[in-house]
Amino acid sequence: MSPSHDSLSRKIRWIFILQALVASLLVSLGTMLGSLILRETLLEQRILQEAAHVWDLVDRDSQSVLPQSGVFGSYFVPAGVMPDQVPPDLRSLSPGLHHTDDGEWRLAYVSERDKGRVYLRMSPGLTDWIVLWISVLAVVLSIAGISLISWLGYRSCKRIVAPVSRLTHAVLGWDPGHPQLTRFDDIAGQGESTYEVSHLGAALNSMSQRMLQYVERERDFTRDASHELRTPVTVMRMASDLLAGENLTPLGERSLRRIRQASQDMEMLIDAFLLLARHPDVPVEVDDIRVQDVVHEQAANAGEWLEGKPVALEVVADADPVVRAPPRVLGVVVSELLRNACQFTAEGSVRIEVHADRVEVRDTGIGMDETTLARVFAPFYRADIADYTAKGMGLTTARRLADRMGWAIRLQSEPGHGTVAAVEFA
Repeated sequence: MSPSHDSLSRKIRWIFILQALVASLLVSLGTMLGSLILRETLLEQRILQEAAHVWDLVDRDSQSVLPQSGVFGSYFVPAGVMPDQVPPDLRSLSPGLHHTDDGEWRLAYVSERDKGRVYLRMSPGLTDWIVLWISVLAVVLSIAGISLISWLGYRSCKRIVAPVSRLTHAVLGWDPGHPQLTRFDDIAGQGESTYEVSHLGAALNSMSQRMLQYVERERDFTRDASHELRTPVTVMRMASDLLAGENLTPLGERSLRRIRQASQDMEMLIDAFLLLARHPDVPVEVDDIRVQDVVHEQAANAGEWLEGKPVALEVVADADPVVRAPPRVLGVVVSELLRNACQFTAEGSVRIEVHADRVEVRDTGIGMDETTLARVFAPFYRADIADYTAKGMGLTTARRLADRMGWAIRLQSEPGHGTVAAVEFA
């Protein structure tokens, strides 16, 4: 598994963790806000009750001693009398409830009747502590409950996605070369499974069986093609060698050359197609190939393609590179590029240049526009639809072979000014 990708179980765990953190934060904020509202409500009710009690005492005896404590301070000022005995911070207050900043005295209440005014101030005392501890207890219990529920939810989800994780590990360890060794439906059915997981396992198992059939068909085709297709080509080549010693007419010699050229091309194409049919991970036999030898061999075979045309063919080499490749692969690539150059050049020249890192085929043919260049590597596409002798798979095969070997094929062309085709080595 790539280290940049988290597993499904880990993502679900983080989802539940974030969910628990957000829920805990919201519960904590809500509890704090509720505790503030609750404290203010309790203090207001308490000071109003104390004010009613003070008025009862005043109604009985205006000279009675009013309660004074560390929590409450109460004062009565008869009507028409200056409030000298009232603390200065209370004298300027109008009737009603007030919040003050006088140390521990945080709440004040002024009540006015016909007899005079009652001034009260209050310190929260134990009310703050009671509300604080109730809030802390509520937050702790809420967070604990949220954490427990999230953990239980995560465990349940983990059990549900466990079959998916098992299928993932099975797929990562699956060997396409031996697909019958893994039964995805059995893996999906282990433990707690769901409708989707069971059908996913069945689908993967069906795919595994089809892949096994595909691998077997590929092996059979590669084996049969390697043997059965080579046999008639070998017979053709041997028969043409025998006929070469006979006295043939010029027409017969020409036909014989075509047969020998066609059989040689078929051998090369069989090797190329068998190479492309193999999986990229399967190693192929390679050898040191002198590029100049391959180029001269293919140039010698190009005479049939230029027969009757006023076209000069030349090979120019300024380097003698060696590449590691299967023996016939480079020949197929150069042959296809050279065949197209000869086919689409009616007069002028075809020039093959060998450089240290590439082989270029330059022609003075009809050239190609941008639309044709964009489609020239498409299978069975022919730029000159009037010529039905053209091979529709030529450049496609050449490019696939080049890609397989790590090479690159570049085309530069302009209508009426010819084409430059190059195969660049890695």
